[in-house]
Amino acid sequence: MKTMDGHFDGQHIVLDDAVALKTDARVKVIAIENGSEETEMIRACARLSESVFQKIWDNPLDADYDKLFSVLTFSPEKA
Repeated sequence: MKTMDGHFDGQHIVLDDAVALKTDARVKVIAIENGSEETEMIRACARLSESVFQKIWDNPLDADYDKLFSVLTFSPEKA
């Protein structure tokens, strides 16, 4: 999967940069009318990714790293 930026020129969707795609490659287009909608789209994608990241980061090796990081990080509340 590739993410590409582009714009609508009034008649066609035009990619901002040249992209090599196979003939008949399927694409999905999301029209963003203004910056706030783009921010909302980014947040929605992040929410959809949360469960996957939780599975990746919630493991014994990561817990060891968290313990090490908490020892190395100075916090005035812990002092």
